[in-house]
Amino acid sequence: MSKDRTIVPGRIEGFLSGCPFCTSQRIGIPEIGSRFRIIWGTHLGAVGTVVEWPENTPYIPDEFLAQVDNEPPEWQTRVCIKRQMIQVFPFAPVPEWAPPLCMSDAGEIDLATVRFCERSFQKGKWKTDWDSLNEVVRTSWYKRLPLELNELWLVLKAHGVPETVESEIVEFYERGRSLLVHSCGRKPIKKKRVKPLLM
Repeated sequence: MSKDRTIVPGRIEGFLSGCPFCTSQRIGIPEIGSRFRIIWGTHLGAVGTVVEWPENTPYIPDEFLAQVDNEPPEWQTRVCIKRQMIQVFPFAPVPEWAPPLCMSDAGEIDLATVRFCERSFQKGKWKTDWDSLNEVVRTSWYKRLPLELNELWLVLKAHGVPETVESEIVEFYERGRSLLVHSCGRKPIKKKRVKPLLM
């Protein structure tokens, strides 16, 4: 991350840090013929090609039509970029900060992280929104994600959380998750540690 760059925590900083989920929110509708895969949402993991809408089809905002691999040629699938996230071929390299989670679990953490960042960065200044950070804690606990503290911090940092708040945020996360596990169970599942962004 360049020190000369203006930091805008959330989706923008995630995009500049190579986050595939944040990138998906900025690419818009792919061109006809583009190859893509779905990395979050309905039909996760599906790979396909963008095709033209049938003649006289009314315009549908934020959607495109696709021919998904291994489906009959007469079947086409609607893809909504507001409810699904995609990657267009060729894929960018997996960022070094990516957590050791599958694509689906990493996408859940990304959504909570972006919401936390964007609610904490108001009028050009950072002020930690603890309620939104609670959602990061809840997501990690509920999904039983085996994230180490330093691994979570790398995700937060990649999305623009300032280093000046690292210690208090990491401590808050650790205490919150420990309390949930102690009172409600659902310990992290070690088998969920996989190659970063595995489909």
